[in-house]
Amino acid sequence: MARRQFLSGAVASASAEGNNAAWQCACGAQLVGRCYFQFGDTCYTPCDGCGRQFRVHGDPKKRAIEVVEESTSQPQLAGVR
Repeated sequence: MARRQFLSGAVASASAEGNNAAWQCACGAQLVGRCYFQFGDTCYTPCDGCGRQFRVHGDPKKRAIEVVEESTSQPQLAGVR
């Protein structure tokens, strides 16, 4: 069992199996994400229902241990539009 944490500070549980995690967004949508991609993907999972963005964190053996809501505003690089 992994834990999930929202930006508001609320904490709830998530299910984890290997590098995958499943959880329920605050809006009620069911989400599935992973903490490791072979080719270095950022491992973000967006919620199509409300726009929140989550990231699954893993342990050193790449097993999912935590789901954290990330800020939905992405940093912009200078000169990139």
